[in-house]
Amino acid sequence: MRTKILVYTSLSLLLGLLIQSCHRHTIVKYANENSDFKVNYKDVVNLGDSAQFQFQAFEKLNQVKVLYDDILLGTAKFVNKKAIIKIKFSTKGEKELVFIGEKDGNKQTKKIKGLVVVVIPQKSIPTTVAKKSVVKSKKVVKPTKPVISDAQIFINEISLYLVERCKKNNLPTSVVIAMAALESGYGKSELAMNANNFFGLKDWTKDPTQAYQYTRQAYAGEVGNWYKKFNSREECFDFFMEELLMHKTGKWRNDYSPAVKTYQENMKKGMEEAEAVEKFMGHLVDLGYTTLPKSQYISRLKKIINTYHIDDLD
Repeated sequence: MRTKILVYTSLSLLLGLLIQSCHRHTIVKYANENSDFKVNYKDVVNLGDSAQFQFQAFEKLNQVKVLYDDILLGTAKFVNKKAIIKIKFSTKGEKELVFIGEKDGNKQTKKIKGLVVVVIPQKSIPTTVAKKSVVKSKKVVKPTKPVISDAQIFINEISLYLVERCKKNNLPTSVVIAMAALESGYGKSELAMNANNFFGLKDWTKDPTQAYQYTRQAYAGEVGNWYKKFNSREECFDFFMEELLMHKTGKWRNDYSPAVKTYQENMKKGMEEAEAVEKFMGHLVDLGYTTLPKSQYISRLKKIINTYHIDDLD
Protein backbone atom coordinates (compact mmCIF):
# COMPACT_ATOMS: atom_id res chain seq x y z
CA MET A 1 0.00 0.00 0.00
CA ARG A 2 2.82 2.40 0.86
CA THR A 3 4.44 1.66 -2.49
CA LYS A 4 1.23 2.63 -4.34
CA ILE A 5 0.98 5.89 -2.41
CA LEU A 6 4.54 6.81 -3.31
CA VAL A 7 3.88 6.01 -6.97
CA TYR A 8 0.73 8.14 -7.06
CA THR A 9 2.50 11.03 -5.32
CA SER A 10 5.39 10.86 -7.77
CA LEU A 11 2.99 10.89 -10.70
CA SER A 12 1.24 13.94 -9.26
CA LEU A 13 4.51 15.82 -8.86
CA LEU A 14 5.65 14.88 -12.35
CA LEU A 15 2.33 15.99 -13.85
CA GLY A 16 2.54 19.28 -11.95
CA LEU A 17 6.03 19.96 -13.28
CA LEU A 18 4.93 19.14 -16.83
CA ILE A 19 1.94 21.50 -16.60
CA GLN A 20 4.04 24.32 -15.21
CA SER A 21 6.72 23.85 -17.87
CA CYS A 22 4.10 23.90 -20.64
CA HIS A 23 2.76 27.22 -19.38
CA ARG A 24 6.13 28.85 -18.75
CA HIS A 25 7.87 28.41 -22.08
CA THR A 26 6.97 29.31 -25.61
CA ILE A 27 8.72 30.33 -28.77
CA VAL A 28 8.50 33.87 -30.12
CA LYS A 29 7.72 33.39 -33.78
CA TYR A 30 8.83 36.78 -35.03
CA ALA A 31 11.83 39.08 -34.76
CA ASN A 32 11.45 41.82 -32.18
CA GLU A 33 13.07 44.67 -34.08
CA ASN A 34 13.52 46.29 -37.47
CA SER A 35 15.47 49.27 -38.75
CA ASP A 36 13.07 51.76 -37.12
CA PHE A 37 12.35 50.43 -33.62
CA LYS A 38 12.34 47.36 -31.41
CA VAL A 39 10.09 45.99 -28.69
CA ASN A 40 10.92 43.93 -25.62
CA TYR A 41 8.35 41.98 -23.61
CA LYS A 42 7.69 38.68 -21.85
CA ASP A 43 6.14 36.20 -24.25
CA VAL A 44 4.14 34.50 -21.48
CA VAL A 45 1.81 36.30 -19.08
CA ASN A 46 -0.71 35.09 -16.52
CA LEU A 47 -4.38 35.77 -17.16
CA GLY A 48 -5.37 39.00 -15.39
CA ASP A 49 -1.81 40.34 -15.19
CA SER A 50 -0.62 43.31 -17.23
CA ALA A 51 1.78 42.62 -20.06
CA GLN A 52 4.34 45.41 -20.46
CA PHE A 53 5.81 46.27 -23.85
CA GLN A 54 8.95 48.43 -23.91
CA PHE A 55 9.77 50.18 -27.17
CA GLN A 56 13.07 51.68 -28.29
CA ALA A 57 13.20 53.87 -31.42
CA PHE A 58 16.34 53.96 -33.55
CA GLU A 59 15.25 57.18 -35.27
CA LYS A 60 12.75 59.95 -34.57
CA LEU A 61 9.28 58.42 -34.19
CA ASN A 62 6.12 60.06 -32.89
CA GLN A 63 4.16 57.20 -31.39
CA VAL A 64 3.64 53.44 -31.37
CA LYS A 65 0.48 51.31 -31.48
CA VAL A 66 -0.34 47.75 -30.46
CA LEU A 67 -3.05 45.94 -32.43
CA TYR A 68 -4.66 42.51 -32.26
CA ASP A 69 -6.79 41.43 -35.24
CA ASP A 70 -7.04 45.11 -36.29
CA ILE A 71 -8.30 46.05 -32.78
CA LEU A 72 -6.31 48.86 -31.18
CA LEU A 73 -5.17 47.68 -27.75
CA GLY A 74 -2.93 50.58 -26.79
CA THR A 75 -0.88 53.54 -27.94
CA ALA A 76 1.97 55.58 -26.48
CA LYS A 77 4.13 58.54 -27.41
CA PHE A 78 7.88 58.18 -27.77
CA VAL A 79 9.73 60.28 -25.20
CA ASN A 80 13.50 60.33 -25.64
CA LYS A 81 12.98 57.51 -28.15
CA LYS A 82 11.35 55.30 -25.52
CA ALA A 83 7.73 54.28 -24.95
CA ILE A 84 5.84 51.83 -22.72
CA ILE A 85 2.42 50.25 -23.23
CA LYS A 86 0.70 48.04 -20.65
CA ILE A 87 -2.10 45.70 -21.70
CA LYS A 88 -4.22 43.43 -19.52
CA PHE A 89 -5.66 40.41 -21.34
CA SER A 90 -8.98 39.00 -20.13
CA THR A 91 -8.92 35.78 -22.15
CA LYS A 92 -6.31 33.06 -22.41
CA GLY A 93 -4.65 31.72 -25.55
CA GLU A 94 -2.10 32.88 -28.12
CA LYS A 95 -2.26 36.57 -29.05
CA GLU A 96 -0.53 37.47 -32.31
CA LEU A 97 0.14 41.18 -31.94
CA VAL A 98 1.21 43.84 -34.41
CA PHE A 99 3.36 46.77 -33.30
CA ILE A 100 3.33 49.86 -35.53
CA GLY A 101 5.69 52.79 -35.16
CA GLU A 102 4.53 56.13 -36.58
CA LYS A 103 6.27 59.32 -37.58
CA ASP A 104 4.75 62.81 -37.71
CA GLY A 105 1.60 62.91 -39.79
CA ASN A 106 0.79 59.30 -38.84
CA LYS A 107 3.22 58.02 -41.46
CA GLN A 108 3.70 54.36 -40.63
CA THR A 109 7.12 52.74 -40.33
CA LYS A 110 7.79 49.05 -40.67
CA LYS A 111 5.56 46.77 -38.62
CA ILE A 112 6.77 44.26 -36.06
CA LYS A 113 4.83 41.10 -35.28
CA GLY A 114 5.02 39.25 -31.98
CA LEU A 115 3.36 36.46 -30.04
CA VAL A 116 2.11 36.55 -26.45
CA VAL A 117 0.73 33.46 -24.73
CA VAL A 118 -1.79 34.17 -21.98
CA VAL A 119 -2.20 31.36 -19.46
CA ILE A 120 -4.28 30.69 -16.37
CA PRO A 121 -2.02 30.53 -13.28
CA GLN A 122 -1.64 26.92 -12.16
CA LYS A 123 -2.33 26.00 -8.55
CA SER A 124 0.47 24.12 -6.82
CA ILE A 125 -0.18 20.41 -6.30
CA PRO A 126 0.13 19.37 -2.62
CA THR A 127 2.81 16.72 -2.10
CA THR A 128 0.96 15.12 0.80
CA VAL A 129 -2.18 14.23 -1.13
CA ALA A 130 -2.05 10.61 -2.28
CA LYS A 131 -4.73 10.56 -4.96
CA LYS A 132 -4.42 8.86 -8.29
CA SER A 133 -3.88 11.37 -11.07
CA VAL A 134 -5.93 10.89 -14.20
CA VAL A 135 -4.54 12.46 -17.36
CA LYS A 136 -7.41 13.56 -19.57
CA SER A 137 -7.07 14.13 -23.27
CA LYS A 138 -6.69 17.81 -24.13
CA LYS A 139 -9.13 19.46 -26.46
CA VAL A 140 -7.82 21.71 -29.17
CA VAL A 141 -9.02 25.17 -28.25
CA LYS A 142 -9.02 27.85 -30.89
CA PRO A 143 -7.28 31.04 -29.66
CA THR A 144 -9.82 33.66 -28.66
CA LYS A 145 -9.67 37.39 -29.10
CA PRO A 146 -9.08 39.46 -25.95
CA VAL A 147 -12.19 41.17 -24.68
CA ILE A 148 -11.50 44.88 -24.97
CA SER A 149 -14.05 46.99 -23.15
CA ASP A 150 -15.81 49.92 -24.80
CA ALA A 151 -14.21 52.15 -22.17
CA GLN A 152 -10.70 51.03 -23.14
CA ILE A 153 -11.45 51.48 -26.84
CA PHE A 154 -12.74 55.02 -26.18
CA ILE A 155 -9.64 55.94 -24.18
CA ASN A 156 -7.35 54.48 -26.84
CA GLU A 157 -9.12 56.47 -29.56
CA ILE A 158 -9.09 59.87 -27.86
CA SER A 159 -5.53 59.38 -26.61
CA LEU A 160 -4.29 59.43 -30.19
CA TYR A 161 -5.28 63.09 -30.40
CA LEU A 162 -5.12 64.34 -26.81
CA VAL A 163 -1.60 63.17 -25.94
CA GLU A 164 -0.04 65.35 -28.62
CA ARG A 165 -2.28 68.36 -27.93
CA CYS A 166 -1.81 68.24 -24.16
CA LYS A 167 1.94 68.02 -24.43
CA LYS A 168 1.95 70.94 -26.87
CA ASN A 169 -0.06 73.08 -24.42
CA ASN A 170 1.76 71.75 -21.33
CA LEU A 171 -1.42 70.29 -19.82
CA PRO A 172 -1.70 67.13 -17.67
CA THR A 173 -2.64 64.55 -20.30
CA SER A 174 -3.98 61.95 -17.89
CA VAL A 175 -6.43 64.39 -16.28
CA VAL A 176 -7.84 65.69 -19.58
CA ILE A 177 -8.40 62.13 -20.85
CA ALA A 178 -9.96 61.03 -17.54
CA MET A 179 -12.25 64.08 -17.48
CA ALA A 180 -13.49 63.31 -21.00
CA ALA A 181 -14.11 59.69 -20.03
CA LEU A 182 -15.85 60.52 -16.75
CA GLU A 183 -18.11 63.29 -18.02
CA SER A 184 -19.13 61.57 -21.25
CA GLY A 185 -19.62 58.07 -19.85
CA TYR A 186 -16.72 56.92 -22.03
CA GLY A 187 -18.31 58.52 -25.06
CA LYS A 188 -21.76 56.99 -24.49
CA SER A 189 -23.62 60.02 -23.11
CA GLU A 190 -26.40 61.69 -25.08
CA LEU A 191 -24.34 64.85 -25.47
CA ALA A 192 -21.26 62.97 -26.66
CA MET A 193 -23.13 60.95 -29.26
CA ASN A 194 -25.44 63.71 -30.55
CA ALA A 195 -23.34 66.85 -30.13
CA ASN A 196 -19.70 65.69 -29.85
CA ASN A 197 -19.77 67.35 -26.43
CA PHE A 198 -17.64 65.34 -24.00
CA PHE A 199 -17.51 67.80 -21.10
CA GLY A 200 -21.08 69.05 -20.69
CA LEU A 201 -20.17 72.45 -22.10
CA LYS A 202 -23.09 74.87 -21.98
CA ASP A 203 -24.44 77.11 -24.73
CA TRP A 204 -26.49 80.17 -23.78
CA THR A 205 -27.60 81.17 -27.28
CA LYS A 206 -30.21 78.39 -27.57
CA ASP A 207 -29.52 78.47 -31.29
CA PRO A 208 -30.27 74.99 -32.74
CA THR A 209 -27.66 75.50 -35.45
CA GLN A 210 -24.85 75.60 -32.88
CA ALA A 211 -26.43 74.14 -29.75
CA TYR A 212 -28.07 70.90 -28.64
CA GLN A 213 -31.04 70.76 -26.29
CA TYR A 214 -30.62 68.13 -23.60
CA THR A 215 -34.16 67.18 -22.60
CA ARG A 216 -33.47 64.68 -19.82
CA GLN A 217 -32.35 67.14 -17.21
CA ALA A 218 -34.10 69.81 -15.16
CA TYR A 219 -31.97 72.71 -13.99
CA ALA A 220 -33.00 75.85 -12.13
CA GLY A 221 -36.65 75.12 -12.87
CA GLU A 222 -36.07 74.90 -16.62
CA VAL A 223 -36.70 71.61 -18.42
CA GLY A 224 -34.44 71.22 -21.44
CA ASN A 225 -30.94 72.65 -21.31
CA TRP A 226 -28.80 73.86 -24.19
CA TYR A 227 -25.26 72.65 -24.73
CA LYS A 228 -22.59 73.46 -27.27
CA LYS A 229 -22.62 71.35 -30.41
CA PHE A 230 -19.33 70.48 -32.09
CA ASN A 231 -18.57 69.11 -35.52
CA SER A 232 -16.07 66.59 -34.20
CA ARG A 233 -14.42 65.23 -31.08
CA GLU A 234 -11.26 67.12 -31.90
CA GLU A 235 -13.13 70.43 -32.09
CA CYS A 236 -14.62 69.79 -28.65
CA PHE A 237 -11.25 68.82 -27.14
CA ASP A 238 -9.55 71.94 -28.53
CA PHE A 239 -12.33 74.18 -27.24
CA PHE A 240 -12.15 72.60 -23.80
CA MET A 241 -8.38 73.00 -23.54
CA GLU A 242 -8.10 76.45 -25.07
CA GLU A 243 -11.22 78.18 -23.77
CA LEU A 244 -11.84 76.53 -20.39
CA LEU A 245 -8.46 75.38 -19.17
CA MET A 246 -6.28 78.03 -20.80
CA HIS A 247 -8.93 80.80 -21.17
CA LYS A 248 -7.27 82.06 -24.36
CA THR A 249 -10.02 84.38 -25.61
CA GLY A 250 -11.58 85.09 -22.23
CA LYS A 251 -15.07 84.52 -23.64
CA TRP A 252 -15.92 81.54 -21.44
CA ARG A 253 -17.76 82.55 -18.27
CA ASN A 254 -15.43 80.78 -15.86
CA ASP A 255 -11.66 81.01 -15.85
CA TYR A 256 -9.79 77.81 -14.90
CA SER A 257 -6.41 78.95 -16.17
CA PRO A 258 -5.06 79.56 -12.62
CA ALA A 259 -5.13 75.78 -12.11
CA VAL A 260 -3.13 75.31 -15.30
CA LYS A 261 -0.58 77.97 -14.39
CA THR A 262 -0.09 76.50 -10.92
CA TYR A 263 0.35 73.02 -12.39
CA GLN A 264 2.98 74.27 -14.84
CA GLU A 265 4.81 76.15 -12.09
CA ASN A 266 4.81 73.09 -9.83
CA MET A 267 6.28 70.97 -12.62
CA LYS A 268 9.01 73.55 -13.24
CA LYS A 269 9.86 73.50 -9.54
CA GLY A 270 10.47 69.77 -9.78
CA MET A 271 7.37 68.60 -7.96
CA GLU A 272 6.54 64.92 -8.43
CA GLU A 273 4.17 64.57 -11.36
CA ALA A 274 1.59 62.57 -9.40
CA GLU A 275 1.42 65.28 -6.74
CA ALA A 276 1.21 68.09 -9.30
CA VAL A 277 -1.60 66.27 -11.13
CA GLU A 278 -3.62 65.73 -7.95
CA LYS A 279 -3.21 69.38 -6.96
CA PHE A 280 -4.39 70.37 -10.42
CA MET A 281 -7.56 68.29 -10.05
CA GLY A 282 -8.26 69.79 -6.64
CA HIS A 283 -7.63 73.31 -7.92
CA LEU A 284 -10.27 72.83 -10.63
CA VAL A 285 -12.82 71.93 -7.94
CA ASP A 286 -11.82 74.99 -5.89
CA LEU A 287 -12.45 77.16 -8.96
CA GLY A 288 -15.98 75.76 -9.25
CA TYR A 289 -15.54 73.30 -12.10
CA THR A 290 -17.81 70.73 -10.44
CA THR A 291 -20.28 70.64 -7.58
CA LEU A 292 -18.96 67.29 -6.39
CA PRO A 293 -16.90 67.26 -3.19
CA LYS A 294 -13.21 67.65 -3.92
CA SER A 295 -12.21 64.25 -2.55
CA GLN A 296 -14.94 62.49 -4.51
CA TYR A 297 -14.10 64.15 -7.83
CA ILE A 298 -10.38 63.48 -7.42
CA SER A 299 -11.09 59.88 -6.46
CA ARG A 300 -13.19 59.29 -9.58
CA LEU A 301 -10.56 60.72 -11.90
CA LYS A 302 -7.74 58.80 -10.22
CA LYS A 303 -9.69 55.55 -10.49
CA ILE A 304 -10.01 56.01 -14.27
CA ILE A 305 -6.34 56.97 -14.60
CA ASN A 306 -5.14 53.96 -12.60
CA THR A 307 -7.54 51.45 -14.17
CA TYR A 308 -6.51 52.24 -17.73
CA HIS A 309 -2.87 53.19 -17.01
CA ILE A 310 -3.44 56.67 -18.41
CA ASP A 311 -0.67 58.05 -16.21
CA ASP A 312 1.80 56.33 -18.55
CA LEU A 313 0.82 58.91 -21.20
CA ASP A 314 1.90 61.97 -19.18
